[in-house]
Amino acid sequence: MDNLGKKKVGTALTIIPPVIFLIAIGPPAVLLGMVLMATFLGLREFYDLCLPHSIPLERWTGIGLGLVLSLIALFGNLTIGFLFLVFLLFVLSIIFMMTSKDLSSTISNLGVSLFGILYIGFLLSYVSLVRYGFNGRIWVLFLIATVWAGDISAYLIGSLLGRHRLYPKISPKKTYEGLGGAIGGSILIALAFSRIFLPDLKTVPTLFLAIGMGILGQAGDFIESMLKRSAQVKDSGSFIPGHGGMLDRLDSFLFSAPFLHYSLLFLIKETP
Repeated sequence: MDNLGKKKVGTALTIIPPVIFLIAIGPPAVLLGMVLMATFLGLREFYDLCLPHSIPLERWTGIGLGLVLSLIALFGNLTIGFLFLVFLLFVLSIIFMMTSKDLSSTISNLGVSLFGILYIGFLLSYVSLVRYGFNGRIWVLFLIATVWAGDISAYLIGSLLGRHRLYPKISPKKTYEGLGGAIGGSILIALAFSRIFLPDLKTVPTLFLAIGMGILGQAGDFIESMLKRSAQVKDSGSFIPGHGGMLDRLDSFLFSAPFLHYSLLFLIKETP
């Protein structure tokens, strides 16, 4: 194992156990705090990545609106949500109208700022939504275990057996073999986890969840890679030694968490 690989393993062994421990024993507010902190760091990296020349007012407005949207998605209702969207669009429009010196780039910068708020602030809130649902602690651990298993399996299988490039324009090292490994790893861990902690969950729904989260986890990785390619950087930041930035660790959850939430809501129907 090279030095980078050792650094990745060391960082993972340092960070993952306490995070899992806090989620496993803590109330929902503990995970909410983690999600809000991750949202803050993720949005800060996003604006550094995608709007490197924006002024502090534009960035902090986006970060603040993203944090508020995360809370409204969790605790608000439909009326409050739509009202906040009106407020969000109005505030962003006013801010960029006041600060833009080159109007030819205003519409693109405005769109990027809005995308960041929805991409991170809104999508990441679904992790908290899962936690606040029925049996939420177990389902969040299921989400983390299944998605991380997919990421690790994709890396290992892709490194050992990867031959056929999946989408080299976005991520030259990603392969079809790695994608198959991600799905396979997610399935194995999901089945094992469900047998121990979710004994009432049938095999077919477990497979559905595992395959969906395995695919969407890799899709989230590709989408973040697209953003990094556009910005011509390797990592979204250097917050986590050996692992890049916060966004590099969040990307696999941004679409898999909503998938799990709505699957539980409409398909699995895990209610008392």
